[in-house]
Formats: sequence, structure tokens, C-alpha cells
Amino acid sequence: MTPSNYLRYWFPKLQSTDVPVPRTKIIKTDVDFWPLLDGKEASGAHEFLEGIKEEASDFGLPLFLRTGLTSAKHSWKNSCYVETVESLGRNVFELIEYSAMAMPCLPWDEWVLREFLELDTRFTAFHGGMPINNERRYFIENGEIVCRHPYWPPDAFETTRTSTEDWREILEEMNSEEAPELEELTLRVASVFNGGWSVDWAKSKTGVWYAIDMAMAGDSYHWRGCPNEDKLWLRNVTISETATTQDHIYEENRDEETDTV
Repeated sequence: MTPSNYLRYWFPKLQSTDVPVPRTKIIKTDVDFWPLLDGKEASGAHEFLEGIKEEASDFGLPLFLRTGLTSAKHSWKNSCYVETVESLGRNVFELIEYSAMAMPCLPWDEWVLREFLELDTRFTAFHGGMPINNERRYFIENGEIVCRHPYWPPDAFETTRTSTEDWREILEEMNSEEAPELEELTLRVASVFNGGWSVDWAKSKTGVWYAIDMAMAGDSYHWRGCPNEDKLWLRNVTISETATTQDHIYEENRDEETDTV
């Protein structure tokens, strides 16, 4: 996973385009959480948890919690969806454990509090009861839109639990809905990013499309059968080589809502 995929790199650039985004607060830490996974105390972990609880109370609940690289969203109520301060410790540990089990392991030096958006939810799925919302994924490259797809392919739900048996019909209807306003919004995003990227959009209950996530195109799931799938993967090699420089640029122009806990 390249440094450019960190939220701390792409979010300030995304925010500069004035497209709708969830309110976001980045928290940095140097705590080593590994001992917790062995049932031991981790130096600084208690202070980190108390600090992030205070930040969450000030930020407002419910909220969406993630690290700089993942939200473990399929676990939903145990990971990214934080309804109360009292449940925050469980959610933090779930994200620590998920990050440690990833191949390769994902860093946990960056934690992110995000506004919980009331989205256009059609059903829930997976072991955490995750809301399945009306979402789209756009692929961009050097200022242009390469292709666009519904976020959720049908095969994502074939072997998992869902809240309704008619999810196929619901999904087909949702995925076929047009969203012409996303063309102009995505071009605004594309204008400030070099190389190949994915941009994820989610529709709110009020009809507003929010840009909720980004990643380098080669690290992003691509709709099977799209002729751009392999092409975008290859194009990402060049931008990954400059990721360290881009991350350094961010550190000199970091967003004001960044704290250390």
C-alpha cells in the first residue's frame, strides 16, 4: 500500500475542490499497539484511547471511524460505526486487529473521525450489518474521467448474509439509477490529481452526492470486464514511485484539523 493512499495525502487535495465531503478530523499517534494483540499492555494505549474519546465527544456522535488506510467496514458496528463514546474502545481494537491481520499489515499511526452521513441505504449485509448505500466509483487519470461503475457488484452478496431476500432486485434498481451530476463533480476532483485514481461517491438521503473515499487506481477494485481494468493497474506504477515526495508535500501543507493524541 503506497503512501498516497493515506487519507492525510488525498483528503486535503479533495477538500480543496469544494465538492461535498464529510467533516473530517485526522489524529496522529506513535503508539505501538502490537502488545494489545498478545493480551499485554501497550505503552501509551490508554492515553490514546482517553484522548480519542475526548475528541469524539467534541466531534459529535454517531461518527465514522477509520485509520488512514482502512475502516474495516464489513464489521460495521464493531469497527467504523461509533454510536457512543462507551463503545469506542471496542471499535478501536477491532481496527487494530483488522490492520494487523491484513496482508501486508496496515499502519495505525493515523486515525480519522468522520461525520456520519445519513445515506440512501437500501439494505444491510455482511457480518456487521453494514448499510448498503447508493454509491458509485469513478476512475480518473490526469484530469479526465476514464470510466464509472456502480460501487457494489452482485457477487459481493452471493455468499453473505443480507437483511432481505430480494437484494438482487433492489441492487439492480439502485445500480441502474443515473447520476449525471457526478460527471462535473468528478472532473473537479480529477483536475487536482495526477496519475490514476478511484473516487468513491455516496448519495445522501437528501440527494447530495458526497466524495467519501479515494485510492490509487491500481489498489482499487475494478468492475470485472471493464476494458480499463488492467490498463489502470499498469498506469499506477509511475505515480507510486513519487508517493514519498507527495506525502512530504502534504506534511508541509497539512490540514488544520490534524491533532496528535
